[in-house]
Amino acid sequence: MNRQQQFAVAARRIATACGLLSLTPIAPHAALAQDIGRAVGQIARPDQSRAVVSPLARTQDSASATREKTGTAFFVDASGDMLTVRHAAEGCIALIVAKEGRAVRAHVVALSADADLALIKVPRTLGLAAVFPRQAGVSANDMVFASAYDTLRASRGMLVNATIASGQAGSAGSLLIDSDITFGASGAPVLDGRGLVQGIVSRKVGDRRVVAVDAGQAKVFLTAHGIRFEEDDRAQIAGSASRANRAASISARVTCLQN
Repeated sequence: MNRQQQFAVAARRIATACGLLSLTPIAPHAALAQDIGRAVGQIARPDQSRAVVSPLARTQDSASATREKTGTAFFVDASGDMLTVRHAAEGCIALIVAKEGRAVRAHVVALSADADLALIKVPRTLGLAAVFPRQAGVSANDMVFASAYDTLRASRGMLVNATIASGQAGSAGSLLIDSDITFGASGAPVLDGRGLVQGIVSRKVGDRRVVAVDAGQAKVFLTAHGIRFEEDDRAQIAGSASRANRAASISARVTCLQN
């Protein structure tokens, strides 16, 4: 295979990994235990690609990728900085962020040693940046919204799909949520009724129980790495506006390519 053919194969593999194509894995795959990120056994054959994505720099690593895992990330400023969970961004030979038909290469800025958090960066923000609460938090039985980026289109118009659970999540800096969200939701923002980010989806601990890293922990992590984020206790959406639409405006799909 000559260099031009190798480039074409690599580009098609990246297109598949970005989730812009329908995908049928070559081999069966299983979800990772306690992990809401989706794990795919192998990237589809090049002849399955049907879409064109933004040009990405070719590297030897991305050309050799055979597996992928996907999650969700969201923008925290206007400079392309994004927050997701650590297990969605570590161990990657390439990291791709995709939103509304656009795909860009991302790189890991920092992984938290204390929480399931990762700071990643793309060349520019695609959409809006999230707003965190300045002080006000959430309490048991408060209604919230969280969803994988890949399923947000089907959720457009939705106000809530989860509630803050009573009881302890098992560690400080965590929220316990009653929700049926599933694969691909790792790293998704948890939005309250004002459209503010109260947490970041981390893992499932039961059929309908989900643990999220809370906003306080996320803000400490971002501050430690010099990221300026917006805080406000005022509503970012109208009272009857869709939280799903707000989530879609700040979120994107993140794909970790692995070999």
